[in-house]
Order: sequence, then structure tokens, then C-alpha cells
Amino acid sequence: MTSFLIGVLMVCLTVVIFFWMRRIYLKKPNPFLLPVITTTFILFVLLVASGTSYETYMIGGAWLNELMGPAIVALAYPLYIKRHVVIKFSVMISAGVASGLMIGFGSIFALSTLSGVEQVFVASMLPKSITAPVAVELSAALNGIPPLTAVFVLIAGLTGILFGPTVMKWSRINSLNSKSIALGAASHAMGISKAAEYGDVPLSMSSIAMIVSAISASILLPIVLFFV
Repeated sequence: MTSFLIGVLMVCLTVVIFFWMRRIYLKKPNPFLLPVITTTFILFVLLVASGTSYETYMIGGAWLNELMGPAIVALAYPLYIKRHVVIKFSVMISAGVASGLMIGFGSIFALSTLSGVEQVFVASMLPKSITAPVAVELSAALNGIPPLTAVFVLIAGLTGILFGPTVMKWSRINSLNSKSIALGAASHAMGISKAAEYGDVPLSMSSIAMIVSAISASILLPIVLFFV
């Protein structure tokens, strides 16, 4: 079987596995059964067991990768439908995004200073809480390492949806809107997928939080790094 056919087979298998894992998650909504986690694990095992290289997988996987941009843009639709809600809670959204950016940037700067991390790695880590298409481009503009940034974005998304709800529960944050804004600002598209479980309004709140975070970070990060 040629590499092209293997790549196509793998991308079809990815979609099938994801939908099956989603059905299981809907029946048993455990954070560790989130489709993005279980699907990634199963695919990893299949690729290793079959000896399929990442390059071969991406022959077909690149098609899914190309859909990331349109999927992010499509989030504008729920924002438009719930625009009155977004306007109503604009202060809450702004405060949530601002605090998220300050904590996100501050923690990276503090840890990198204490550990003596080089500037190139700092630039790669800073966009970790921004949606991947923007984070990768921003990392390149800041002379970071885009592939490394993509890894940090994935880690931020996974840790946010796995442990975020529990942390907010311990912090006695009970408002669905507040939870959704936090998920969107800290865990980008993965956080939005989690917020979507709460309903259409939380989905809109989370979406706008992610978008505002991406825009704000794109403006602020170059300025911050210039003075560091």
C-alpha cells in the first residue's frame, strides 16, 4: 500500500475514532474521556503498532489541519447569534481576558527568569494560551520556535479542560459565564469545546474570550518582549 493510501486511510480512521470516542464521552462525561485525549492516544498506539511515520500520517492529516482555520472562523456564527449577550457581559469578558493574559504572561516570565530559560524559548512559550493558528504565526514573528509553540498550545488546552473545571470548583466559581470565559481565555479552542457542553450562551462567551485574547496578545506580546 502506498504512503498516499495509508495517509488517506489514517485520516478517515481519525474521524471515525473521534466520533466513537465522542459518543462514549457523552454517555460518561469524564474529563479523561474527552474525545481529543482518547482519540490522540488511540491514534498514537495505532501509528506505533503499524510502524506508520508521522510524515505518512500527515499526507492525509494535512487535510484536517487545513480545516482548523475555517473552523475557528466559523465560531463567529454563535457570536453573531448571541451578540446581545456578548454586549451585555462585555465588562465581564474584558476583565476575564485581561486577568487571563496577565496571569499567563506573568507565570511564563517568572518561571523563565527563575530557570534561566533562553529568550527563544520564552517567545515560544508565551503564546501558549492562544488559538493555534494565531499562536504559531505569533511565535514566528517573535523569533520563537513555531513547532514548539504548537506543543505548548496543546498542553495548555489539555491541562485547561482536564483540570480547569476542578480548580474553578475548588475556587467556588459557580457562574457558567465565568467558567466559559476562563476556558476560552486559557485553553483556546479546546476550552470552547468544553464550554459548549454548558450551552449556547457559554459557547459564545468562551468564543469571544478566545478571540479577544488572541487579538490582545498579538498586540501586547511584541511590545512586552521589546522591553524585556
